Amino acid sequence: MIKFIKYPLEFFIFIIFFFFFFILPLNISRKLGVFLALSFGQITNTNKIINKNLKIAFPDKSNEWIAQTNRGVWTNFGKVLAEYAQLNTISKNNIINIIENNYSKSFFERSENKILISAHSANWEIPGIACRIKSNKISGIVREPNNPFIRFILSYLRNKYSVRCYQKNLIGTKKLMRDFKNGFSLALLADQKLSTGMETKFFGKNVYATALPAQLALKSKSDIYLAWPKRDGSNFEFKFCELIESSKLQDNEENKIKIIEKINSFFEKKISENPSEYFWHHNRWG
Repeated sequence: MIKFIKYPLEFFIFIIFFFFFFILPLNISRKLGVFLALSFGQITNTNKIINKNLKIAFPDKSNEWIAQTNRGVWTNFGKVLAEYAQLNTISKNNIINIIENNYSKSFFERSENKILISAHSANWEIPGIACRIKSNKISGIVREPNNPFIRFILSYLRNKYSVRCYQKNLIGTKKLMRDFKNGFSLALLADQKLSTGMETKFFGKNVYATALPAQLALKSKSDIYLAWPKRDGSNFEFKFCELIESSKLQDNEENKIKIIEKINSFFEKKISENPSEYFWHHNRWG
């Protein structure tokens, strides 16, 4: 019964703000989003999770640094909220600078299946949008909102501007694998908290990480490309940074663990460069 009241109410509030974010110019929408996030975000229980995560990841940092970074995290989150209503502008007005290098050329130009790994940094829709700009044969899997009305809107936006996205469940995974067998490459954000998976370390603490990229790469002899989105003033930069040549590795448990550790090491390095742009809102360490 609560859902029949909660979900329509959430959707009503969502639509009101979405409308204002949509009709305003992008930079003004971002300012409105930042104002809302800073005004309300820092009084939520999520704010405690952010502070806890920052202290775990950066134990040597001062309380002043934690507070300043926390403000930056909410600032980035506010921009992301506004940008969901502006994906058309972001995807079509040269706002995303896809850095051309040997890795990006290899990923988009080679015909064989490849796996792209990124994370929830800056705006986490940027990897999918950037890939859609360059190719129509890339699939991804996403964690959809619980609210079915909001889920419908976000699914519509992703289908229009991002890679082919499937819901993070058994059916979605089967569809992802079907695409992969049919020659699609995969784009995955592999940094979220899991309750099961491969046990590894993230910022020196034990966590579970998804083994899907490593398992799939080793089994199919596909390479893994590590890429990262970041803000560049009012624009975005999306850069392919590293390559894991998993196509040359044997399919065994040892190499699976090595790949997962390389991915986590990459995440740690890039997050540490600008922790304010990372999504610290989920309870990563339980």
